[in-house]
Amino acid sequence: MIAKLRVLFWLGIVMLFLPFFGIPNTWKTVIAILIGMGLIWISVALRKQYRAMRHVIRNLEQTVTQQTFHE
Repeated sequence: MIAKLRVLFWLGIVMLFLPFFGIPNTWKTVIAILIGMGLIWISVALRKQYRAMRHVIRNLEQTVTQQTFHE
C-alpha cells in the first residue's frame, strides 16, 4: 500500500511539471492520458485495499468486544 502511495505521489509530480517539459504537444497528450489512467488504476486499487483493511479492523474490534463481554 505504501508503494502505491509513493507511485501516486510521483505521478502527481510528473503531471505537475509535464507542461514544462520540452517535448512535442502530441507526446505530452499521450503521456498525460497514460499517467491519468495509471492514477485512476492506482486509486481504485488503494480504495479496494482500504475497504478490505477497514473490514478486517472492524471484525477484530467486534471479536475483542465479544471476548471482553464473555469474560
